[in-house]
Order: sequence, then C-alpha cells, then structure tokens
Amino acid sequence: MYGTQGTAAAGNAPGPRWGSVPWIDGAGNLWLLGGKGRDSAGVEGNLNDLWRYSPGSGQWTWVGGMDTANNAGVYSTPGSPGVPGGRFSPASWIDGAGKLWLFGGYGVDSAGASGNLNDLWVY
Repeated sequence: MYGTQGTAAAGNAPGPRWGSVPWIDGAGNLWLLGGKGRDSAGVEGNLNDLWRYSPGSGQWTWVGGMDTANNAGVYSTPGSPGVPGGRFSPASWIDGAGKLWLFGGYGVDSAGASGNLNDLWVY
C-alpha cells in the first residue's frame, strides 16, 4: 500500500520483496530501496521505490521512485538528479557521512532493457 508519496500513514507498507537494499540512518529510521517484488497493481518485477520506516511513529513513508515495476532508469549528468531503474541485488554501502552508495544489480537500464547493471548512485 503506497499511499501518498511523502506522507507517513498507518496504512502504508512496502510489499514483500527480495534483493532490496536496507539501511538505517543516523536518526534510527529504516530505509528500503527497490528489490524484486510486487508493485501497487500486484505486478511482479524490478522495483525502484524508496521507503522510510520511523520507529517513533511506527509508520512507513513512500519517499520516492515509482509505484509500478520495471521502470527504466533516468540517467543525467554526474552530480545532477536522476532516478535509478528498478533493480534487485545491487551492492551497497553507507559512507562516513551517512550517504548510501548503490552499484549495479540486475534491473532495468535507461533504454528499458533488463540485465546486469554497472551504474553508480549516491543518496
């Protein structure tokens, strides 16, 4: 249940998935990015949705990405905003400044083709 993007609500919750990227930020919030799962219409595929769970409120917020599966990546020039395509099982790490780094995985490139990716993203 996606709800309204950017708005926490008791009924919001990411669907079941595997190969997603989870991490915890400095404030103790749980973040979840993409994976292989079902979208808002129940279609299975590669997801690029971004979620935040706040333990204080006990609520999920759909923060970004799409509520549909198998979206192509929106690539821009380095340093400019873009959107990673739907993917699962990328490599990821959190740096000393608390930024998420995301590399590759299996998913959808900017042309809409599925395969192994070698793109690098930072949040």
